[in-house]
Amino acid sequence: MLYKLLPGLLWLQGYTTRTFRQDVVSGLVIGVMLIPQSMGYAVLAGLPPEFGLYASIFPPLLYALLGTSNKISIGPVALDAVLILSGLSVLAEPGSDQYLQLAVELTLLVGLIQFLFGVLRFGFIVNFLSYPVVVGYTSAAALIIIGSQLQSLTGVYVDSANVLELAWQLLMNISNWHGVTVAISVASLAFIFICKRHIPKLPNALILLVSTMFLSGLFHAGQAGVDVINSVPSGFPALHLPKFDLAKLGQLLPVAFTVALMGFVGTMSICKSQESPKDKRSVQPNQELIALGLANTLGAMFRSFPVSASFSRSAALRDAGALTQISAIVSSGLIAITVLFLTPLFADYPLPKAVLAAIIVMSVLGLFKHKEMKSLFRQDKKEFLILLVTFGITLLLGVQQGLLVGVAVSLVLVIYNSTAPHMTELGKLDGEDLYRNIHRFESISVRKDVLIFRFDAPLYFANKDYFKTGLYKLIKQRPEGALKAVILDAQSISSIDTTSLIMLESVIENLREQGIQLYLVSLIGPVRDILTQSAALREYVLDEHMFPQITDAVLYIDQGISTRASIAKQANAGKRRR
Repeated sequence: MLYKLLPGLLWLQGYTTRTFRQDVVSGLVIGVMLIPQSMGYAVLAGLPPEFGLYASIFPPLLYALLGTSNKISIGPVALDAVLILSGLSVLAEPGSDQYLQLAVELTLLVGLIQFLFGVLRFGFIVNFLSYPVVVGYTSAAALIIIGSQLQSLTGVYVDSANVLELAWQLLMNISNWHGVTVAISVASLAFIFICKRHIPKLPNALILLVSTMFLSGLFHAGQAGVDVINSVPSGFPALHLPKFDLAKLGQLLPVAFTVALMGFVGTMSICKSQESPKDKRSVQPNQELIALGLANTLGAMFRSFPVSASFSRSAALRDAGALTQISAIVSSGLIAITVLFLTPLFADYPLPKAVLAAIIVMSVLGLFKHKEMKSLFRQDKKEFLILLVTFGITLLLGVQQGLLVGVAVSLVLVIYNSTAPHMTELGKLDGEDLYRNIHRFESISVRKDVLIFRFDAPLYFANKDYFKTGLYKLIKQRPEGALKAVILDAQSISSIDTTSLIMLESVIENLREQGIQLYLVSLIGPVRDILTQSAALREYVLDEHMFPQITDAVLYIDQGISTRASIAKQANAGKRRR
């Protein structure tokens, strides 16, 4: 029962000193990454930097007990930050007391939604976001995040509706760029870029943060007009349960649902991408929802903002050799020490915001999936169109709108594909007893008196007319009076509904009037059950019109032999067996 309630304890079974050493090393590595990242993402979300530090301490501790993955790093994420900023900035001024209160309320709401979805076993919702939508959304979000940092990188602040307008206005105001700020930005970007290329394991972001704080204090950057962070509260905030502003609840819910969904999708994407057949335990989506939900709920009580799994940190966690979530506890401890003892240094050694902006920009570059875009363009133009629509809407109108439109377009495409599935005529391969798509093989023969076709989808109300129209179109291609039999290869029909049964009755009757018999072959068990239970079709299909293979049906049509027909009639042996 204890392991069921706290799945994270399962990783302690057989825990050794060697495992502990690896977890400590990896935990320190992630902690070093988290300090600058969490502060940067908090600023990106329009929040004070300490919110990011709190989010890196408390939620990961609870996830370590409740989560089912030992390969992800929970904490602040850039996508969540930009969602928070875009959703809350229309309700309050970023950085204001009201904005901070709304951010904490949002965190609690996100946690409650994720927890409720986990309890209700809604883990399947991850399937509603297709790969093209995620690629288009994250790529556009990366550009939005980078664009949002241009003001800090240049020292010029302008009003804009979207990232493209922002970039244009900054370009038009290039003469007003703050020289010292631009110099710090360029140097910071160059330092991270060079380190990533030549010394990838170096904690470049932390080194940059510490060194620029020292230089900023030494040369009084704030007095030179550089925008700096010179105050970060030390110690932990008091445990406090946020109270919802009911007037704002209706406006918070759409943002909360978006953050909750994207946080879960991102977490599960990382979990699934790192799964291996050698893993002792599989990730449980519903438990992940519960773990994330309670982690965010705890975070809200300590003035945190929503957290989820990070692609970059999870990769670093794996590379550093982490074996359990003990590494998360170590990294949380390192950040807790920073909050307790090191934050007073910001008063004497202020941190230039341009440095945090540079860290954020370099952190999110990997979210722009240009290789995946090229690959999808070559593989599937329809899915690339979904990616393009999601990308464009997200870039122009915002992250929530882009995500919503992307999901809507994906669902429309799913509906379209299910109403117009693949349907093809089959012919006999020369010299073989095999029947294949006539459009894929050259040495294939087609009889004028027998039409064989395959329908590759469940048969239901939405595609019944497509089935009927397609069949009649194939029949009209035969010379008049030549066709004597139609064979439906039903191996790909996984289900059939009542509306389609009625359609089949009318098709069978129509064909009979023309002297044509319809034969059904390769039916799976559940479909056989439905057909044999139909009062109108039972007698027909059982009366030598249902066969296990195409060759059996052809043999019966040509010679009247049905030696294996009884195999196809085994419909009631087990209702759920195939």
